Amino acid sequence: MKKHFKSISLCILIAVGFSSCTTDDNSLDPTNLGGYAHLTDRKISVFDTNADLNLNIITNSGVTVTAVEIQQDGAVIANATISGETASFNSSTLLPASGNEFVFIDDDDVSHQTGSFPLFISSTLSNGKTAGDPATVSVVDAISFDENPGSVMFMDSTTTILSYETFTHSAIIDDVTLFWKKNKLGTYAESDLVLDVDGEEFNLADIDYDAFDAKANDTIYYKFVATSGTLSQEIVAKIAILPQSFGAATNATLSPEAGMNEFNLGSGEYAIEGETGEMSFTDPSGFGLAVDFVKATVPTGMTAEEYFNNTDLMVAEAAYNAGTKLTSVDNVSDGDVYIYKATRTITDEDEVESDLVFYGIIKIDNTIVVNGTANSFEFKYAEGTIIR
Repeated sequence: MKKHFKSISLCILIAVGFSSCTTDDNSLDPTNLGGYAHLTDRKISVFDTNADLNLNIITNSGVTVTAVEIQQDGAVIANATISGETASFNSSTLLPASGNEFVFIDDDDVSHQTGSFPLFISSTLSNGKTAGDPATVSVVDAISFDENPGSVMFMDSTTTILSYETFTHSAIIDDVTLFWKKNKLGTYAESDLVLDVDGEEFNLADIDYDAFDAKANDTIYYKFVATSGTLSQEIVAKIAILPQSFGAATNATLSPEAGMNEFNLGSGEYAIEGETGEMSFTDPSGFGLAVDFVKATVPTGMTAEEYFNNTDLMVAEAAYNAGTKLTSVDNVSDGDVYIYKATRTITDEDEVESDLVFYGIIKIDNTIVVNGTANSFEFKYAEGTIIR
């Protein structure tokens, strides 16, 4: 994945005079001065600690620039080397008095590698005048994320891209190395992947869960380390492995009344009168399913509502496999939770049919008492298929 960066356009000298122009940092119009030096290289990376930054020398006919000073906070930090219509100075003059890394301190006294240097370019002209041009040099990351999704669903085969890109003004990036670990307390291990120093992308659908020994609710850390000589910079992506969740919940009521005694879980609609639904009311206040189901055990300290909201598909599958299979219950109570397994034939957008296994969860919300007898009940349920 190659990255391209556009250069900043320059004001153009027209004929023997100067056109008035506006730049990103309000460069001076030197019409009445005779000339000036304009900094063209205004973006470097944290690795560009020994980079030549170029200036354009722009003058009227008969005028030359005899000296260019690079000033910061009123002090001269460098004298640019002039060569014809260009000049240059080295980025090393922007480094602190000791050390070979850029340092920026924010308002909270926190040190950062990136930031910006406000400069003033002072040009001495052969006509005795001095022209000034304010400029800002930005120091940016040498490696950064192009796409960082932050999470992926466990075992999801949907394409999800994690990618990085690199940038330098002139420094050479020697290599980019990937390290990974599982969860915050894990230990980073070095990957044997050979990465492109310009950038690389990874499809998180290809995660080897066995290699990571990763499961739902784990977090995989990807650390990319770029090096240039003795300098290095790292970025870390934290990819949360989300559990496979049920779909949206549906609310309904089941009662002995015609039109409300047969319900289809797949469609979320009552069966047409005279037809049998997937879920049928049974006397005195229960239900039967066309498929097997089990009664779930809500963990101690957790409400039925919390269990319904927090149970994922794989937990439901395990509970179904471990439970005693039922086809009906005669009476239900508020807070009862049941888990079922159903195979449905699904037609996709290309009219291709396939059989998918759905796991569902049912929670009894409220039993309705008439004449002292609970003869109907409200419930909610949700379904989903497991991606493997």
